[in-house]
Amino acid sequence: MIAETGEVPTFPDVQPFADNWSYLKAELAWLDRVLMRSLSKQRQTNQEVDRVAKSTIDRSTSHWWKGFIAIDPSKGGSLVPSPPPQIHHPLGRYGDRLEASQHHNIRLAIPTLCDRLELSHFERDLLILCLAPEISRRYERLFTFLNNDDTNCRQPTVDLALRLFCRSDAEWRNARSKLSTTAPLIKRKILKLYLPDHSTARSLLSKAMLLSDKAVTYLLSEDLPIESIIPKPRKR
Repeated sequence: MIAETGEVPTFPDVQPFADNWSYLKAELAWLDRVLMRSLSKQRQTNQEVDRVAKSTIDRSTSHWWKGFIAIDPSKGGSLVPSPPPQIHHPLGRYGDRLEASQHHNIRLAIPTLCDRLELSHFERDLLILCLAPEISRRYERLFTFLNNDDTNCRQPTVDLALRLFCRSDAEWRNARSKLSTTAPLIKRKILKLYLPDHSTARSLLSKAMLLSDKAVTYLLSEDLPIESIIPKPRKR
């Protein structure tokens, strides 16, 4: 915000992002940390199941019984390290750098889209999660493992997103509502939900998420206007 004197605030200790690509690299570094924590946790769970399960049926029903059996993590894997405490900023993660970039007129696609559609932090994280495999295919392999189902889906599922980004029941319920047919990302066809091939499931949780081609092009671009995916309203 510009001060009443008309001077643009300075950020002596904060470096703006050099460009949209620099911003995306920072977000992917954050996503990598989130995915690695989840990967470590899932490997630990798999080790615990393998240690306790006595048959193929035990393994296939582990998602049900493991919640009722206390398994000592010291004998089946290592404890997952707690995430570092979060620093809150009105603009969320990298808030100071986003603010500095804005004042230097550096266009960042995801923050611009979030501002235009008034998206939540969860919806911003969804965009990053779904954009990741468009930048590196190694994310497809990670998602295949972390989805933890029998479809071998290479895109992130709704269930995975909720597990990665929600820390309480209240957050889970609120985040799930962001994937309804009336939510901005779905209504404007920026994000598509679909059932993976060969899946017999029908729940929202089992659906995979995929960005539209237009959205991917805009989010990776340095100079495309936001109107390329959000047309201006027609004049009556």
